[in-house]
Amino acid sequence: MEELNIESTVVEMEQPSKEKTPAQHHQMWQKEMDAAEKRVRKYKKQGAQVVKRYLDDRESTSSFEGNRGDSPSKLNLFHKNISTTMAMLYGNTPQIDVSREHSDPDDDIARIAGLLFQRMLEVDIEPSGEDLSTVLKAALQDRLLPGMGTARVRYDMATTTVPTLNPETMQPEEMEVLDYEAAPIDYIHWQDVRWGWGRTWKEIPWWAFRNWLTKDEVIERFGEKIAKNMEYKNQTPEGESNRSESFDPDQKNNVEKAEIWEIWNKKTKQVFWFSQGADLILDMRDDPLGLDGFWPMPRPMIANPTTTMFVPKADFILAQDLYNEIDELQSRIATITRAIKVVGVYDKAAGDSAGRMLKEGVENDLIPVDNWAMFAEKGGLQGVIQWFPVQEIVGTLQTLQQVQSVKQEQLYEITGMSDIMRGGNTDQYTSGQTQGLKAKMGSIGIQSLQEEFARFASDLEALKAEVIAKHFSKETIVIQANAGFLPEADKPKVSAALELMKSPDIKWRVNIKPESIAMIDYAQIKSERTEFLMSMAQFIQSASGAVAAIPESLPIMLELMKWSMVGFKGAEYLEGTMDVAIDMAKKMPPGGEQEKGPSPEEIKLQIEQIRQQGAQQKQAGEIQKLQMKSQLDMQSQQGKVQGEIAKITASSQANMTAEQMQTQNRLLEIARELESDLAQIQANMQANITVEESQARFDIASQEVDHEFDIESETYKHNLKMNEMNAQNRNREN
Repeated sequence: MEELNIESTVVEMEQPSKEKTPAQHHQMWQKEMDAAEKRVRKYKKQGAQVVKRYLDDRESTSSFEGNRGDSPSKLNLFHKNISTTMAMLYGNTPQIDVSREHSDPDDDIARIAGLLFQRMLEVDIEPSGEDLSTVLKAALQDRLLPGMGTARVRYDMATTTVPTLNPETMQPEEMEVLDYEAAPIDYIHWQDVRWGWGRTWKEIPWWAFRNWLTKDEVIERFGEKIAKNMEYKNQTPEGESNRSESFDPDQKNNVEKAEIWEIWNKKTKQVFWFSQGADLILDMRDDPLGLDGFWPMPRPMIANPTTTMFVPKADFILAQDLYNEIDELQSRIATITRAIKVVGVYDKAAGDSAGRMLKEGVENDLIPVDNWAMFAEKGGLQGVIQWFPVQEIVGTLQTLQQVQSVKQEQLYEITGMSDIMRGGNTDQYTSGQTQGLKAKMGSIGIQSLQEEFARFASDLEALKAEVIAKHFSKETIVIQANAGFLPEADKPKVSAALELMKSPDIKWRVNIKPESIAMIDYAQIKSERTEFLMSMAQFIQSASGAVAAIPESLPIMLELMKWSMVGFKGAEYLEGTMDVAIDMAKKMPPGGEQEKGPSPEEIKLQIEQIRQQGAQQKQAGEIQKLQMKSQLDMQSQQGKVQGEIAKITASSQANMTAEQMQTQNRLLEIARELESDLAQIQANMQANITVEESQARFDIASQEVDHEFDIESETYKHNLKMNEMNAQNRNREN
């Protein structure tokens, strides 16, 4: 993959006089990020609290075996409502539908291009991993809990070098070729985004995505020089520092990473990489994707937007008072329920008989009383035992339960759950049409949310289709779309469809219907195809009479059938076959000419043709006999030849075996001779080495003796010289 040269793209790039330096860019984005952090501070705090409420993450400690002591009891309706809404909105795998802009029945090139797009987009619909289904579920949960769900599209490609031969120089060289291409869809956590000031989505000037990179990843992406100056810290689930109010030290990531923001500036059509731990902007590039809307993500799903400020407001915040009241009532109900017991007091003077009835008494058993007369005089059990007044407490409990039911109904009205419950409240005696109407009317309360979710999924896939059209090579599109398995009638038009896909003027609608991702009608596909077949059957039955009366009208009827097919989902796979049928119908001769009988000349010609055919068949029979005889003769000759070949082969194998044995014996003898010669050579070499070593030692010793003699001689001469000089000096002194 091509490495990024930061110095060439940021530090050393030629800057106009008004162009900001990397340090000035960093200062500007530091101010923007600080201001954005203040705007979303309340939203982030409330979002974290909503997520904890959904998971029933209580600060007080309580046992899972039961609610004892003073810990409050809660009725977590919020979790149930969100789970039901998610299942309602996203119950099925999304169905990708790429349609032509104007649904023209004769625009086969656009139809085939749409099929190629649809096949490539359907690759992401997998059961697990970072696919479309997983991303949409995570984004939908963020929309229903903290209040905003989003995702983005990227373009990934890698190249590799392969050895090749230069046709001009005929010398081997390495050539860089495309290895793979992909347009992955990434889920973005709701706390990993920031945006500029704006009242509506159209006014948003920039959007930022947060990435957490290890030091090795920073080196690979930005280089070692930038990696050394980065600040690395432990990432938390909420992306906050240790000073956050909701920080849990046990949930932090042990691997230290650098916090890097990828900022998309719509005003200048540029992308910046910013980190608070650096002094300069990390990187800056012009629009890398070149999308029509610039943003690499669709408009986020945002809860309760207003034109005052583009900031989400979680749905839970609007209904939190009812949720809290229901929890308070549930806590009182649980406390009173624990107080309701079969307990009372009895006269101790009456003995232990009254107490034994509850402790030891079993069915069909009598407990004796010591003094029956006195026991009866006091009024029996009623005069000895007084029970705890449960009736008053039960009345209070029933009142609390009634108030709680009223509060739950109010909560369902506010959250829209009552519409879902009314739509799902059907019985077995209700007709299918009535049930479908109730299901449709029951979803009116959440229809806007359902349409918003469908819009988000549709726009996300439309962005991916645009990335494919603008960046993918034609070879990659053919491979990933399995264009080789298209109908035979459509294969000749694939090349023109690829040209249309790469055209910058093409406009596509990637339409995901709300019903394709909602859990309302599981038989939708079956119903659509049944409706299509019934419509076609009625049309064929009606058109057969006209075709029988006027055979020339068959092409017109087929054209009408093709025109009506375009309106049905999935019919594009049959349009190519229908085109072939229409061409065949147009080439058929008129029906009137087919009904005329042959002329006498034609009859004579046919009789002569039959005679010639008979003669030809007879001649063919004789030729066949000759061929069979020749084949038998050839088989006989082949058998004889094969026998001779077998004899020669056996004889040759025997000769080869004998020659091989002789060769092996000769090789063994040569090997022995070589080993003997080698031993002799080694012995001679060892002797020569010994002689040379002795001669070398002798020469060294001789040189040492001569050297010592020369030294002594020179020393003696020097001493004589010194003595002479000393004698001369003494004579002069005297």
